[in-house]
Amino acid sequence: MTAYNKFETGKSAKKAMNPIWRGIGCILIVLVPLISLGLTAILTPLLTTTGYVPRELMGHVIFPDWVSKVPILSAIAAFIASINNLWLSLIIFIVILVILTGISSLIYVSVLQVIGPPRYSETDAPPSKYKAKEYKR
Repeated sequence: MTAYNKFETGKSAKKAMNPIWRGIGCILIVLVPLISLGLTAILTPLLTTTGYVPRELMGHVIFPDWVSKVPILSAIAAFIASINNLWLSLIIFIVILVILTGISSLIYVSVLQVIGPPRYSETDAPPSKYKAKEYKR
């Protein structure tokens, strides 16, 4: 055998991911935004009645005059302007979405760590028992 030939060992096939995990991920991609949209619909009226929301976030969106002159943009702008408290709803939606995504990720990781594959396989080297001294000058 020459120095340029590669030595190949019997490679074992990688274990495929269980399809249940893909299904859970797919459900979370759909479910988390829907939950966040529902919570936004519930929380937006509650927050507007408290009086702590800035006036700039409440009411209808106002577009510049030139938007009404473009035929396609005028139809889109009319639909967007008909939505009440759009900026407040978008902010609440994004905040809830980030929080729910973080919580679901933490739960997903903790469950996967408990029932998932081992941290080290048989081909990994064992962890080092030597601890380096702290460097002092």
